[in-house]
Amino acid sequence: MAQHVETQAVMPAWTGVRPLQSLLPSQGRLVLHAGPPFRDAQELPAAIRNSVLIGILYEGWAGNKQEAQALLDAGGVQLAPAQDYGVVVPLAGVVTPSMYLIEVSDSNQPENKKYSVLNEGMQWCTRLGVFADEMVPHLRWLHQDLGARLAAQFQGLVDLAPIVQASLLNGDDGHARTMHGSRQLADIIVSWGINDQASQSFLYGAMAWALNYWMAASALILANQTPADGADTIVKVGGNGLRFGLQLASSTTWLVTDAPVIAGNKEPGNEQANALGALGDSAVVDFVGLGGQCLDLAGISAKNLHAFLPSNYLTRQSLFLKTRLPFLAGRNGISDFAQVIASNTGPLVLLGMIDGAGERGRIGGGVATVDASLFQALKEWQHETTVV
Repeated sequence: MAQHVETQAVMPAWTGVRPLQSLLPSQGRLVLHAGPPFRDAQELPAAIRNSVLIGILYEGWAGNKQEAQALLDAGGVQLAPAQDYGVVVPLAGVVTPSMYLIEVSDSNQPENKKYSVLNEGMQWCTRLGVFADEMVPHLRWLHQDLGARLAAQFQGLVDLAPIVQASLLNGDDGHARTMHGSRQLADIIVSWGINDQASQSFLYGAMAWALNYWMAASALILANQTPADGADTIVKVGGNGLRFGLQLASSTTWLVTDAPVIAGNKEPGNEQANALGALGDSAVVDFVGLGGQCLDLAGISAKNLHAFLPSNYLTRQSLFLKTRLPFLAGRNGISDFAQVIASNTGPLVLLGMIDGAGERGRIGGGVATVDASLFQALKEWQHETTVV
């Protein structure tokens, strides 16, 4: 009997650039992070704590690192999962009120939107979890200069489907490798007149620029599923380095378990460094069908990770991706919670390894494998979490 395949009509488009505070004008000292909640600031891994401190300094809530630490430890900052506010953030990154966000809307239902922070480039990035004096000046330029001009000179709407599809045909996987998509988006931005030397140099050097667009688009697709036959759907997913979590459409609570280990190669000189567990909201990309589910197209990524991939990495996605996505040119996407458990096969999540000590930044790259045992270990988050 032929299997019935649903088709989802969500078509993500880039529709604007706006600061977080314009979406949440009543919020005060709010710092958004990836993945499920933390209990409190005391349990933050060093890498994420560094990024939170950078966010505090960027906002001017403290004048130096010591003051920022005191403010954080005294409970003077509200920490919350970015996805609870409709935002996604990569790895150890943070979002604070005056940071600019990419707005991605469904062309078919424009009231449905998700947001992602601007990609910070390849060097001074909160997503890497390192505290450095260069971070705050770079973030000020990125948001108050480039971000403000992007908002003012935005000439969208930009249909994202043709860009992601072309990128997949030119070596990208949509997660670990996004160079072709990033160049396409840089070309569009430069064509709007944002073509000064500093902006062009940054944009064409930001090889992961597109990832944040694919994250927002994937979060939009996950959040706007139409469950078939009463099935429960995954609408949020991510890791915070300590825990991996997801939320189902039927609930307002995160389900969490220990963050899975990232299996991969550490870069020379970092062999002894300890990587955090699965980290970042970019898991939404893999759960939609990009990243580790596109290795049949992305040969370079597959070759780089081959030693850490299951033998069926080219075909396994057919066991849990059951929805045809126009966004992916009709490829199947959207990880099915019940099918992951039934088949004991789930997404391969391609992730950077971040030094848990907060000293070395990215120490390698690899893959976290989701299977039935991870889903079966999920428990409802019991601690209070502030959400809108």
